[in-house]
Amino acid sequence: MRTSTRPSQDMMSRTLPMAVFLGAWMIGTVPGHASATDAQEENAGIFTAQIPEQGSEIAGGHAVLVVDKPIDEVIPIVLDYANYVRFMPNFTKSRVLAQRGSRAMVYMEVSVAKGMYTLYGQLNLAERPQDGASRVVEGRLMDGNIDAFNARFTLTPVDDGARTEIDFKIYVDPALPLPSSIFSRENERAAGRTVRALRARIAEAPGGSA
Repeated sequence: MRTSTRPSQDMMSRTLPMAVFLGAWMIGTVPGHASATDAQEENAGIFTAQIPEQGSEIAGGHAVLVVDKPIDEVIPIVLDYANYVRFMPNFTKSRVLAQRGSRAMVYMEVSVAKGMYTLYGQLNLAERPQDGASRVVEGRLMDGNIDAFNARFTLTPVDDGARTEIDFKIYVDPALPLPSSIFSRENERAAGRTVRALRARIAEAPGGSA
């Protein structure tokens, strides 16, 4: 539900020029000039889609990827909130304000549109208890300069535990007066960029590639 106070006219005048960069909002990158072959290689094995969000005209983004690592090697990276800044594209801050186990309050900042604008939020991040072998980590916006944000990683062992399916969903309403279809498309792109960044981070971890 889009019920938050909308930005002032001054804020709109500053943010509208960066509308074409909205795919970079919480986890993306500013569009570059990669070749079609490079893009195909980066997106290999990644499925993306738009999914309805109850009470909103904006759809969430959904991405699925399987990595060649067991879940016990993937979950620590997803739970390492303080180090999101080290691998998530355009993150400039990821500071844990308070934490108990997997539950944490985390302040994050993301630079978008080549530094023209900074998105920030205080997020509640936690692993949710599940039946079965899957592990679920959710993040929800508590405060920030966007209307709404929620995200969820679902990690599931596959191939007798040798590999892990990463299922990621994200919904962002950046509070800008633009068509909902733009935000829906950017949520889908953001989901794909997130799992791609996570795959790269996993590949850097000791023990082999993802």
